[in-house]
Amino acid sequence: MNDMLARIRQVNHLPQDLELLEFVVDDIVLGRVRPSIADLLCSIGEDAVFARKGTSLVFTDVAGKTSETRSQAVAFVMHHLRDEGLITGWRDELYPIAAAYYDDPVFVMERVAVPFLGGIEYGVHINGLVRQPDGSIKMWMARRSATKSKYPGMLDHIAAGGQPAGLSLTEN
Repeated sequence: MNDMLARIRQVNHLPQDLELLEFVVDDIVLGRVRPSIADLLCSIGEDAVFARKGTSLVFTDVAGKTSETRSQAVAFVMHHLRDEGLITGWRDELYPIAAAYYDDPVFVMERVAVPFLGGIEYGVHINGLVRQPDGSIKMWMARRSATKSKYPGMLDHIAAGGQPAGLSLTEN
């Protein structure tokens, strides 16, 4: 178990020299984005949806002020990235983007595109424990299919999935 905790701490560590811009909407930080990704997002469309403002990535007036208009504006940009081959594994599954789990979504967006804005993703995970013949207990470690769009071949839970917009934890 100590080895697993050490690995979790290792992969959850961000290097100190990693430059990230905050993605800010209505004075709320919703994610963090590399400058190169921010520049790409700001370059899409005649009337850009995103702009850099100091050390932040923000919406332009094109995105509007409601969850619905922002969702449509983000969808336009993410569809463009998908059509250019920069986003793969499209699922037609909307994720709520908010600062915290129980907050109302500021907007919703395609699941596989969430990392482009550095948004927080939530999910439901089920782990299993197996009692060995000697009485010891070990954790069951599943392996993802090699054909998965995200993290193919990596270790995983027995059952897991993202928490999409409009579904409760129990329904999911």
